[in-house]
Amino acid sequence: MVTGASGVVGRATVKALLARDEVRATVRRASDASYLRQLGAKVSVRDIDTPDALSEILPRCHTVVHLIGGVAQPDPDALFHANHGSVLRALEAAKQAGTKRFVLLSVPGADPETTHPFLRAKGLAEAAVRASGIQHAIVRSTHAYGLGGLWFTAAVEGALAEPPFVVGSGDNDLAPVFVEDLASVIAAIDDASAELAGTWGLEGPDVVSGDGFARMLRADGAPPTHASGQAAAEVLTRLLGVPVDAVTASFFALPSRADAPDAAEAFGVARTRLVDGLRVTLEAAAAIDAG
Repeated sequence: MVTGASGVVGRATVKALLARDEVRATVRRASDASYLRQLGAKVSVRDIDTPDALSEILPRCHTVVHLIGGVAQPDPDALFHANHGSVLRALEAAKQAGTKRFVLLSVPGADPETTHPFLRAKGLAEAAVRASGIQHAIVRSTHAYGLGGLWFTAAVEGALAEPPFVVGSGDNDLAPVFVEDLASVIAAIDDASAELAGTWGLEGPDVVSGDGFARMLRADGAPPTHASGQAAAEVLTRLLGVPVDAVTASFFALPSRADAPDAAEAFGVARTRLVDGLRVTLEAAAAIDAG
């Protein structure tokens, strides 16, 4: 069962899991179900607002892959609800259904004691998973890139702006991970025969600065402008055409490096070089535009 399967990570994860087994998935909007059903998943359109909403469709599922959440939420309560409350409900549903394994997608820096609201919510979610008594794997992934996804879209639109724009100082270290590599790690975790109870980190094989990533996307060497906090949020809102708040902008300005044992090594997944993953992603985007 993949919860929150409509995003860039969810679509890639469902596809990777379907190569090995039957997959169920949940999405909130009916319009998001069509692609997943074409892949072969059994999709339920529902809000996971109570444990019962999930537990009734969980029987005989070995693994829950919990992807609900993310930094971009309408308000602070929604941020905490999506990234912590949804995990508590999914864990309770997994217990009710007798699910064997729980996989949580998290981020580097997750910490119940931090002042950053997104990282705090993720840290509390991790603590709940560890205390659940269910087999579990927490994957702290750096920014994943592929078609879609707010961070990658913001990075591309910022790089292509005139002048180019980078959130924060631009000297923050990034090790973006190709979304298909992240999906392969999750599928390998589902396949693992040993009992699991741990936290792993995942990052791409190449490290660049925020400014360096913009140069890779733009390729003409134009120096970027920078902004932080609310000022950065306002620039991103204008570039993307959707509301972006200061919490999201401040998260994008942070370094994004793995801070836990290497998931790719632990589960036998080869990582894609940044230049190769970007080429595949941008070629796919160009093909969609041409079609």
